[in-house]
Amino acid sequence: MRYPSKKDLWLGVILWGCIGYALYISKMALFEEKASVNGIMITLIINLLFILFITWLWFTTYYILDEKELVIRCGPINKRIPYREIYSAHKTWNPLSSPALSLKRINITYQFGMTLISPINRDEFLRQLSERCPNANIKYD
Repeated sequence: MRYPSKKDLWLGVILWGCIGYALYISKMALFEEKASVNGIMITLIINLLFILFITWLWFTTYYILDEKELVIRCGPINKRIPYREIYSAHKTWNPLSSPALSLKRINITYQFGMTLISPINRDEFLRQLSERCPNANIKYD
C-alpha cells in the first residue's frame, strides 16, 4: 500500500520560493552584460541542478507498506526497513531533517535507528503498520 507524503503549505512556499529565486538569478545571469560566458553557464547549471533536485524531492516522497518491509522514498533516498526490525511508532511534531514534507510525522524506531515520515493519513498508516508489526509498540494518540 502506497502513502504519499503530506505536504505542508509553509514548506511548499519556502521550497518553491527558492526555486523562483533560482530562476530569477538565472535570468539575471543571462541578461547581465558584465557576466562572462563561463559565469553564466556555471550559474545556469548550478541553478538547474538545484531546481531539479527540489522538484525530485517534492514529487517522489512517499512510503510503501510492502509485503515484508517498509519502503521510504524521497528523491535519492530509498530506505527499506524490514517489519521484524521495527520496535515502535508514534505520532510526533519533531522538526529534525527527514524524508518528510510535513511536521505532522510518525517517528519509527527500528533496530538500527529511527526515522521520521509524514504520510497523508497517519492514523490509517499506523493501523496498517500495526497489522504488519504485531510485536511493535505502536501508539495512535
